[in-house]
Amino acid sequence: MQDDFGRLYDEYRLRFIEFARGYVKDRLVAEDLVTDTFVYFWENRERIDTSGNLASYLFTTLRHKCLNHLRAQLVRLRVRNEMEELEKRVLSENIRSLELCDPRQLFEGEIERIIRESLDEMPELTRGVFTEQRFRGHSYREVAQMYGISERRVETELEKALGKLRRALHDYLPALLAAALWTRFWRPF
Repeated sequence: MQDDFGRLYDEYRLRFIEFARGYVKDRLVAEDLVTDTFVYFWENRERIDTSGNLASYLFTTLRHKCLNHLRAQLVRLRVRNEMEELEKRVLSENIRSLELCDPRQLFEGEIERIIRESLDEMPELTRGVFTEQRFRGHSYREVAQMYGISERRVETELEKALGKLRRALHDYLPALLAAALWTRFWRPF
């Protein structure tokens, strides 16, 4: 049996490789499929009826291995195409989302929350001075009169409030600056 197998291998190996390569288009893959065919036959020789045409049996086995390989390639290609389509849809959606994005609104709610929380944590005088001067538009002199403090103290309290807000908003300052520049210099065509 071993001599017959060696003879079959020597006689058909190159023909089988050329046959497989005609379909799989890759010599190394074709060689692997032919090797797998012969290994399968050798490992299962006890169960295979060897009274018939062995070359025909090996050729049929190789044909099935080529079909399985091509079907697996087709599945991989379909999956890759589906992944590419999904990636295209995600990219298109990201582009559309960015085109519609208004940087000012992106952080607006979050920034307002941080400012509110920071103001709540400030001492009452600092919070009051900041609120009156920045939100209500009162002058330093008016704020000083409201709280019975000097204008210099108003300035000091504002510096404390602004320092606390800068620290609280440090992650958002680049985005806020970009939004301000965008709004100022961007003009639709």
